[in-house]
Amino acid sequence: MSERWLWTQKEDIGPPPRFGHVMEYEAARQRAVLFSGYMSGGVTPTDTWEWDGDAWTQVADIGPFGRYWASMAYDTVRQRTVLFGGDVLEPTPGYSNETWEWDGTEWTQIDDTGPPGRAYAAMVFNRERECLVLSGGGVVVGSNWQPLGDTWEWGAETGWVKRQDVGPRSWDSPNMVYTAEHTVLVGTPPSRTGAVQTWEWDSRLWTQRQDMGPLARDSTVLTYDSQRDRVVLFGGQLSQIGAVSFPLLGDTWELAITEQ
Repeated sequence: MSERWLWTQKEDIGPPPRFGHVMEYEAARQRAVLFSGYMSGGVTPTDTWEWDGDAWTQVADIGPFGRYWASMAYDTVRQRTVLFGGDVLEPTPGYSNETWEWDGTEWTQIDDTGPPGRAYAAMVFNRERECLVLSGGGVVVGSNWQPLGDTWEWGAETGWVKRQDVGPRSWDSPNMVYTAEHTVLVGTPPSRTGAVQTWEWDSRLWTQRQDMGPLARDSTVLTYDSQRDRVVLFGGQLSQIGAVSFPLLGDTWELAITEQ
């Protein structure tokens, strides 16, 4: 039996146009939650929207200060959407170190200690260990981008705990997924040459599992196909040092993790 894949535009009204926003699916309430981002004119709104499959609804206009390139993950045990960090323009420009959660009704700040403020960090919920895992991201120091390589975990009983000072130091916007057995991070090596690097986190140490595959790139997306047990990567922007141009990419890759 063949399959038909078809994109359908469902709506053209809802959240105003933006980039750098975050969105996560809440399985318990069957809603996609979208927060903030960067809008035309340098505006970072404080709006929260939900998509139920038919229409967008703005469900809050107060909560965390507006921000872009923050990190968000869904805690399937506590049924909360958790937000960390991001680039904040108001009231004082800088990188946020705040942790907030959305319970479907309102935002609550649950921590302001832990990882230093940053943008572009990778964050995922580890269902087996019932904790959030955050790694990487970076900050601008002077006029230079400084990628970070520390790894933190957040649990409801412990708060943020720093687990490692060293690990994958992705040049820009690493991506992380949890496969039910493995916490996998894909990022661009600091050299910005060759292929992306693929790492695994075991709650104590990072292990590099692969350095071959897709060319190194920025701003790619990564997800886990639980039906086929594959990590799927799509697109991004070529980030090779020495490249004449930095084209947008449209290639799709899959990572299979098999026992040997």
